[in-house]
Amino acid sequence: MQTDIISQQGTRQQFDVIVIGSGIAALSYILELTQLNPNLKIALLTKITLVDSNTYYAQGGIAAVFNAEDTVNQHVKDTLQAGDGLCNQQAVNAILEQGRASIEFLQNNGVLFDRSESGELSRGREAGHSERRIYHCGDQTGAFIASALISQIKKQKAVTIFEQYTAINLITNDLQHQPGSVTEVVGLYALANVTGLIHTFLANVVVLATGGAGKVYRYTTNPDVATGDGVAMAYRAGARVGNMEFYQFHPTLLYHPKINNFLISEALRGEGAYLRLANTGERFMQRYAPQAMELATRDIVARAIFSEIEQSDYDFVCLDIRHKDKQFLQQRFPIIYQTLLNLGLDLSKDLIPVVPAAHYLCGGVLTDTSGRTDLARLYAIGEVAFTGLHGANRLASNSLLEGIVMGRNAAQASREWVTKKLQLQNNIQDWKTTSVIDTRRSIQINAHWRGLRGEMSAYAGIIRTEAGLQDLLRLVSLRRNMIEKYYWDHLITRDLIELRNISLVAELIVKSALRRHESRGNHFREDYPQAETQPEVSLARASHLIGDNHYEYEQFYNINLHT
Repeated sequence: MQTDIISQQGTRQQFDVIVIGSGIAALSYILELTQLNPNLKIALLTKITLVDSNTYYAQGGIAAVFNAEDTVNQHVKDTLQAGDGLCNQQAVNAILEQGRASIEFLQNNGVLFDRSESGELSRGREAGHSERRIYHCGDQTGAFIASALISQIKKQKAVTIFEQYTAINLITNDLQHQPGSVTEVVGLYALANVTGLIHTFLANVVVLATGGAGKVYRYTTNPDVATGDGVAMAYRAGARVGNMEFYQFHPTLLYHPKINNFLISEALRGEGAYLRLANTGERFMQRYAPQAMELATRDIVARAIFSEIEQSDYDFVCLDIRHKDKQFLQQRFPIIYQTLLNLGLDLSKDLIPVVPAAHYLCGGVLTDTSGRTDLARLYAIGEVAFTGLHGANRLASNSLLEGIVMGRNAAQASREWVTKKLQLQNNIQDWKTTSVIDTRRSIQINAHWRGLRGEMSAYAGIIRTEAGLQDLLRLVSLRRNMIEKYYWDHLITRDLIELRNISLVAELIVKSALRRHESRGNHFREDYPQAETQPEVSLARASHLIGDNHYEYEQFYNINLHT
């Protein structure tokens, strides 16, 4: 097949701050920073549109202590229990104590939470929570929050929005030869999806708010943009990542041929929904969590469903909330009710088929609770960041709270850098690589998407073994080598960027899972079913920075970050 050679070189632009991503963490960061300094030049890059983020699709709500009937200490206790021994309690305290301020921040920016007939804020309950502390907007809390914050962002003259831009790599400025200095991040290369040009963005501060990596698995609740871009870029640049083996699977993704990533909110179980076997209708959670039943933490419920599916002739189990009043269901879950009705399922009359699906990355780029990473001028906030809040398993609805807190904290912390001009040690080059267009190879390389995601689900999903992970590591490494070669030789496209990042994230997950010889939280090893008495945090840095040993273990959370 005939091939053409073209240049993808674009333009160069400079800002005070570049934010990559448009979820709750990114939006909170920008709103806080513009309050502190309205004269900054801020670029907001997002891969599709501003509403394409995990935040927008969050149904349940935001967990926070806002009333006298609950306490922050109890919220901390629930979070630590869900995290199964791997939470950083200092981070848990620091983030959860800002719950009330976060709800007020959202209200001040136009978010209208549901209220009771008496006018008080309504509170839901979800699995793992001992109290009703989930503040919500029907069953589309994320959409309401995202829309309100985006509306505020569009009013900020300091912000330039770049939609349809895909970040490729971070640009670093090596200061290692200077006493007491570290590598700093000074910008990034980004592909304009529409034109195919690759532009150079330079800034005093770069903020990763790129979300998770659910697309590394076959079934996921995440939108298509969740391809682990921030973790991959930070790792390649030299930042440490940690706890990548802990990928949370949400127990109840709708199982239906016409729709493949529709989440059935955990709030249904919070309101009394049962889980039943598809063939007999039997409730089965008493075999796995006799005390909590359907309100056990997500790791327990997801493994229970997976185990029951393995033992049956059905590919799903059923969620049952038929015992609740129809009017209540329509009012409390309007989007879920109508979406299911459009598919021929009545929430008040029918059993709803569900399966577990990749939902949330509990690890990520190592940061403190202000988003600082190992690299100067680089911050990571939201799901891309590994703060230690979630430990081995995230407590439901803590993620939106973390996004707000981290965004606002990072805005405060990054003030020292936003006006500190760059002193570039090397001449930063614009993108000059010429690329080969080969449509046949493009079609062939895209086949790796299906193969990789299927392999990850089979070998590194809810239940794992040494033999399966070793087989998977060979497959993933082979794919990565092929994808890397294609990346350097051919036209850079969004699909190729995402595939490259997913393959790296997959390798990190697999190597992390192999290193952890225990079962804990979201990581279940069938060959190591027990938990270690002294758990460790798993950290990784790129092999070209630390030799052949990818993994370095440090004393539990005794971690030093550049400040």
